[in-house]
Amino acid sequence: MFRYIFLIPFLIILAILLFRAFVIFTPDKAIFEPCSSTVDNHSLKFDQQRLHTFQTLLQFQTISYEENRQNIDEIKKCRDFIKKHYHGLTKNYPNFVQLHSIAEYSLLYSIQGKNSSLKPFLLSAHMDVVPAGNLERWKHPPFSGYADDEFIFARGTLDNKGNLFTMMEAVQEYLNIYGQPSRTFYVALTHDEEISSAGADGIGQYLSEQPFGRDGQFEFVLDEGTVIVEEAFPTLHNPLAIIGVAEKGFLSAEYRIDLPPGHSSMPTLPTAIGILARAVDKLESTPQPSRFGQGPEMSLLLAVTPYLSFPLRLVMSNMWLFGPVIQWVLTRKPETNALQRTTTAVTLISGGEKENTLPTSASAIVNHRLHTADSCRRVLETNRAIINDDRLIGRIKSCSQPSPISPYGKNVYAYRVLEQTIRQTFEQDREPIIVVPGLMLGATDSRSYTNLSKNLYRYSPFVYRHDDLNRLHGDNERIRHRDMQRGLNFYFHLILNNQLGHLPEPKVKSEF
Repeated sequence: MFRYIFLIPFLIILAILLFRAFVIFTPDKAIFEPCSSTVDNHSLKFDQQRLHTFQTLLQFQTISYEENRQNIDEIKKCRDFIKKHYHGLTKNYPNFVQLHSIAEYSLLYSIQGKNSSLKPFLLSAHMDVVPAGNLERWKHPPFSGYADDEFIFARGTLDNKGNLFTMMEAVQEYLNIYGQPSRTFYVALTHDEEISSAGADGIGQYLSEQPFGRDGQFEFVLDEGTVIVEEAFPTLHNPLAIIGVAEKGFLSAEYRIDLPPGHSSMPTLPTAIGILARAVDKLESTPQPSRFGQGPEMSLLLAVTPYLSFPLRLVMSNMWLFGPVIQWVLTRKPETNALQRTTTAVTLISGGEKENTLPTSASAIVNHRLHTADSCRRVLETNRAIINDDRLIGRIKSCSQPSPISPYGKNVYAYRVLEQTIRQTFEQDREPIIVVPGLMLGATDSRSYTNLSKNLYRYSPFVYRHDDLNRLHGDNERIRHRDMQRGLNFYFHLILNNQLGHLPEPKVKSEF
């Protein structure tokens, strides 16, 4: 009798676990059927001519070093090349295509639709890049645009000239085939995304004065962002396309201490540098609190769960029981730990004036990427509690709050058309692709477009494998020819699929 007291509750809990794993969390059968365009099955090719044009674009050294320090001459050349190469847009379609120069170097293409009742959408990319770093570590010169049979190598291939090129080629192809669209849309190409937001701010201001922009009623905004990843979870064999429905905020905080001078032969301990070093150690060894379950990371995990194998599927489908375990597992890798909390990185430190003189001051810059459940002020208060030393004065150098979480799901038109277009343009000879909402860890121009729409999405149609993550802002940045072709078709069909006032059920036939 005594053992039944424990056996019955155990069996009940086991039944609940299994029911949730295999009844509530079942795969969406639709992903296993080929998804085609609702209107057309036209396919673009990344041919030699397009490769040559892309290589030319990559050869412009449009480097943004820091705020108010850019390679402006190269940015001008890149801007002028874009205007010249796509001059046919305004020349051939002057009645509905306009080009606007914003903040001197950024470009905004306006493509007016025939149906003024349809809400417009905005596509966004940027032409500037980060410095290449140590050139000796590059396999090929970073601005050569060298191409072999599989890859194109250059700074900016992934961030963000690949998006820019495939986007503009898709716009040109669409207009050449269909002419004036039904729905108005805009293409923003900014020049300073890596260091500031003058271009995007100017574009956001201009569009806020256009129809539907005044009251923030754009259908959606799509900027660079999260990507397609492979082998993202143990036992998951499907590629995973992540649509960023929110992006982390940014906080740069300075911590400084000032002490009286002294001679190193009679030191007063601890020194300013010693005090600062202890504070830095505390910040690095004490992470910001986990916000697991308070942001889009939970939706990503739940969306993936039906496609995992047992027993991981059993665990993931029962967060109510295994949540703390999953939270602990996420902390084991930097890329997954960043999904659930505000991150801390000490990026600059200085102190001391002379080797035999006690330092009168020392300072450090701490960079935080803020979880959507955090704020700049909240993180600064947490840091103060962690450091617990009033001799150190903290101040905010720069702050950009986390973005709102955009609507997502099958009942949201803008999200659904993105999801269907991703599926439609993914290779049919591979495992079906799963599309899920997620969190963009970096900052994008979309921060400047929050006044235009509540539907702000961040997505780049490229496949990232494990070794690609470190290439972004790192050495040997590269992109696959196949990714470029997928990008061409993604943006083309996204424009095409958005010409309807509603999104019908997809036809079942191969598209790519």
